[in-house]
Amino acid sequence: MCSLFKNGTLVRKPASCDEYIECKGDMGVLHTCDDSFVFDTSSKKCVKATASNTNNCANPCEGKDDMWVADPTDCNYYFYCRNGEPLSGHCEESQHFNEATQSCEYKDDSLCVYVANICELVPDKTKFRQEDDCNEYYECKSGKHSLKTCASTKYFDVESGSCVDKSKVDCNAHSKKNVCLSKTKPLKGFQPDKATCRGYFYCNDFGSVHDVSPSWYQCQEGYFFDETTKKCDIASEVVCTYNRCEGRGSMLVTSSNNNCHNYIVCENNVQVGEYTCHWDYFFDESVQACTSKIIYDGCCDGRD
Repeated sequence: MCSLFKNGTLVRKPASCDEYIECKGDMGVLHTCDDSFVFDTSSKKCVKATASNTNNCANPCEGKDDMWVADPTDCNYYFYCRNGEPLSGHCEESQHFNEATQSCEYKDDSLCVYVANICELVPDKTKFRQEDDCNEYYECKSGKHSLKTCASTKYFDVESGSCVDKSKVDCNAHSKKNVCLSKTKPLKGFQPDKATCRGYFYCNDFGSVHDVSPSWYQCQEGYFFDETTKKCDIASEVVCTYNRCEGRGSMLVTSSNNNCHNYIVCENNVQVGEYTCHWDYFFDESVQACTSKIIYDGCCDGRD
């Protein structure tokens, strides 16, 4: 669940009033309030328990026995109710729990959404990821979530809670919107993901109808997708102004701008800045430095 939220977010534990989860990266650390205290999502503190601050975190197994109920924050998990007490369990990784049928079912057959009641567990105005599309995100208001969309050239950055340039987001769910459509004309075959230099989609040929769910692929490390040839080629030879940092960790990489005089600073697979070498020097990615040697890399040579 913590993979949805910014680092440091405090989330009330489902089916508990006095426990909360502190998100540290994708992992969660469980905390428990003192006796007769409950976790208040608004103030993000443990407060004295009252009738008004415990009715929204009621035990999902209250008054239930020998049956299963869904975990409101994770489609894969459920609670088994034994004499009113919830015992957590989960389906296989490829399945979701269906409370109506009291069984696990394949994800493709499931209507479950991970964010069903998640806004009851976090403060109002909390923004969090939409796991299937980096171009979208959710925002909580009055305990309910609403889906928001960034501009087509931007992705949601959970740490800042804002839409930013795609090159600044390490995304694992690239947007499929209109990838296979050029104005009103369907596109087919290999197309860039328009976010990274390694990633590309394959658009199936459906005649006059465009593919709305193309498959995403990546070139091997050290190679980029060439929009002109529709093939993967050595990164230094491919002109690409999308995220050249994806899959490259923290290092300096050649920019496709300014005739090989520019370089990009990468941190954790995202671009944090672009700079120009001094004294009309060229950037040599192989030595990670600016040099007086003329560089003729295909990705930047002749591109002012």
